[in-house]
Amino acid sequence: MTERIIGTGVKAFTSPHGATGRIRFLDSPEEVLDFIDGPDVEEAVVISRGGTTTFMSPALMAGVAGLITLQGAPESHLGILSREFSIPCVMSTQFTEGVTTARDETIPADGTLVRLDISGDRGQVFVVESEDA
Repeated sequence: MTERIIGTGVKAFTSPHGATGRIRFLDSPEEVLDFIDGPDVEEAVVISRGGTTTFMSPALMAGVAGLITLQGAPESHLGILSREFSIPCVMSTQFTEGVTTARDETIPADGTLVRLDISGDRGQVFVVESEDA
């Protein structure tokens, strides 16, 4: 396996532990509710647009592996919840590659294997690639 950095942001809390999982972009309350009833909740790193997106709370309570936000600060709703649930979180993340959303944001495609590193000064998102890919 090889890794390369594809995003950086503000970490929500300091922890030597990161998270590894497959990306799932959740953009509505309905998507969150469908997601938490599915089989892969604990292996997912979810992406939310903002740190104040309260409808993401059920996904955190369901035990996702990690959280990425495109906006927000550690003091925002999701930053506080990620700390309370000890879920690695990188906020206000800027990605260098990925797919383009309807709002012209760049994010990793659903299913992309990523690793969140929150051990340094900034949160980092690495894409994890198979050697035989």
